Amino acid sequence: MLTPNQKKQDCCGCMACSFTCPKSAITMKADECGFLYPEIDQDLCVHCGLCTKVCPLQENYTGVDAVPDIYALQNHQKNVVSESSSGGMFSMLADWTLAQGGVIYGVAFDEGFEVRHMRADSAEKAASFRTSKYVQSDPAQIYQSICNDLKDNLTVLLTGTPCQIAGVTRFLERKHADTSRLYTCDNICHGVPSPAVWKDYLEILKTRYIDSDSRITSINMRSKRVSWKKQVMDVSVSKGSLLPVLEEFSFNKIFLSLFPVRQSCFHCHFTSYKRPADFTLGDFWNVDSAGIKFDVTGGVNEVLVNTEKGRKLFAIVRENAVYQPVSKAAGWQPHLEYSTKAPGNQEAFWTEYNAAADLETKEALLRKYMKGSTLTRIIRKVNPILQKTGLYSIAGKMYKAVFVKK
Repeated sequence: MLTPNQKKQDCCGCMACSFTCPKSAITMKADECGFLYPEIDQDLCVHCGLCTKVCPLQENYTGVDAVPDIYALQNHQKNVVSESSSGGMFSMLADWTLAQGGVIYGVAFDEGFEVRHMRADSAEKAASFRTSKYVQSDPAQIYQSICNDLKDNLTVLLTGTPCQIAGVTRFLERKHADTSRLYTCDNICHGVPSPAVWKDYLEILKTRYIDSDSRITSINMRSKRVSWKKQVMDVSVSKGSLLPVLEEFSFNKIFLSLFPVRQSCFHCHFTSYKRPADFTLGDFWNVDSAGIKFDVTGGVNEVLVNTEKGRKLFAIVRENAVYQPVSKAAGWQPHLEYSTKAPGNQEAFWTEYNAAADLETKEALLRKYMKGSTLTRIIRKVNPILQKTGLYSIAGKMYKAVFVKK
C-alpha cells in the first residue's frame, strides 16, 4: 500500500489493498507512466489499517537465505516444451491441477492483446498461460474468483510474479480462506514494463507496419523460432509478415533496456532463495557448465521447490519430466540475490516519452532507448560467455559488489 509518506518504489501494484478494503475506499489509478497505484477516497476511509497490513511489501525477503530443492527440468512432451518459454514445468503443474478437477490462474493476452490474469478450467485455456509476457499483468479479475473457488473446495494453481503471489496469499489470509488446496508458483523476475508503453507499441505496429485490411492474430514474446536461449518475439498477422520489423524493433529489446520498468522492481523485496510461492520457475541458463546429463535441446526450466507442500506435489508430477538436482552455485541467477539496477537516465526516458505528442515520436524514442545503457549492452554481450564458462555467478556477485546499492 502506497501511503502519502512513501515513494512509488514502495508499491508493486498487486491490488491486494484495493480488494481488502472493507469500505471499497481504494481504487487503482494509472499514473503518467501507465502503472496502477492505489488512490484512497478519504470520505470512505475508516482508517482500519487493513490496506497496510495486507501489503506484500511489508515483508522483505532480500538477503534472507533458504534451502529450496533446485532442479534442471524438461517436460517429456516435446510439443509442450516447444510451446513453453523454457522446459514445460508449468504445464506439468497445470495438468495435475486439472486432473483434480481444479482451475489455474495465469497470465494471458486478452482479445486486444492486453496482458491480464485469467482463470482456466481446461487444458486449452491453460495453454495460453505458457510463455512469458513482458508486461505487468492486470490481476483485478482473480481475487474474489480465487476465494470463491477455494470456498467450493477446488484445487487452485496460481502463477505470477513474486509480489503478485505474495499479495494474493496475504489477501486470502485476511479473508481466512482455506488455502490447503492452493498451490502457488512464482517466477525469477527481472521487472515488469508499463502496460501503457506496450499499448503504444501495439498501436505503432498496427498503424505503421500492418496493412489496413490485416490484423494481429497472435503474439509470442518468447518464441523458440531461433533458439530457447534467444529473446525472440513473434507477432502473426492475418496478411503479410512483421518479421523484418521485429528483427530491429522488438518489444523484447525495449523490455531488456529496463527503461519502461516499474520503480518497485528496482527495489524488489523478493530477490532471495526465500520465496512466497511453493514453486519458483525460470530458465536454466547454466546448462553448458552445470553438467546437465539430459538433452537440453528445446529448453530447460530451473525449478525451485520451496515448501513441503511443493515437495509433495513435485514427487507426483516429476514422473512426467527428465530432471536433475543441482546446487545453488549451478543454478545461480542474479535476481535470486539482488534487484535489477535502474538505468541512470531512466528519468530522462520518462520525461521525453510522456511529452511525446504522437506515435511517430514515441516510436523514435523507443528505438533510441531500446539500445539500453552502456552497462546493459555490455551485460547482454558477456552473459552467454559467462554461462558457458561457469563464471556467471562469480561475475554476478562482482557486479553486485560494484554496482548494486546495499
